[in-house]
Amino acid sequence: MIARRIYLLLFHPRAEWDEIARETIGIDTLIRSYILPLSLIAPTATVIGMKNFDASWDPAAGYQVPPDAIFASGAATLFGSIGSIFLLAMIFRLIAPMYGSSRDFVAALKVATFGAIPVLLAGALLVIPALVIVSVVALCHTLYLYWLGVHHVLRVEPGAQAEFIGISITLLGGTSTLAGALASSIGLF
Repeated sequence: MIARRIYLLLFHPRAEWDEIARETIGIDTLIRSYILPLSLIAPTATVIGMKNFDASWDPAAGYQVPPDAIFASGAATLFGSIGSIFLLAMIFRLIAPMYGSSRDFVAALKVATFGAIPVLLAGALLVIPALVIVSVVALCHTLYLYWLGVHHVLRVEPGAQAEFIGISITLLGGTSTLAGALASSIGLF
């Protein structure tokens, strides 16, 4: 069921968003079945890539992270991925009334979770650092999935989808930057 959902979101997203909008999915199911397992992909690949490529680091293809900081980097990636999905869902919920939608956190979390699937899957390619460019293609598909999802699940009007996503992603970037700066200033990173 999970693999089928991922396949359909990647290759037939319109029909799958209609299905997602109709079904009842709890937050616990989203966390256990999608958010946590998919968020583990990038940190695992990052740690493997750093362990293998740090020995002969190359500015064009490798990482420059001290060996004692590799696992911390993986943990930061994991918590950053999970936190970003929940933060984006909160942002969707916050601005939804401005676009004629209700403040339904579960619906917002469904869009944030399922829309992030391409980027989360692309995290597997971080084993080979030079493949990070594929994440840009995955990001484009993620933005497209968000664009579809906010209409099908959150009921944002068709003409307002791009603006809704643009504002949401801008708020996510700003909030993430501030959170990272705060974490760094207190010595977490």
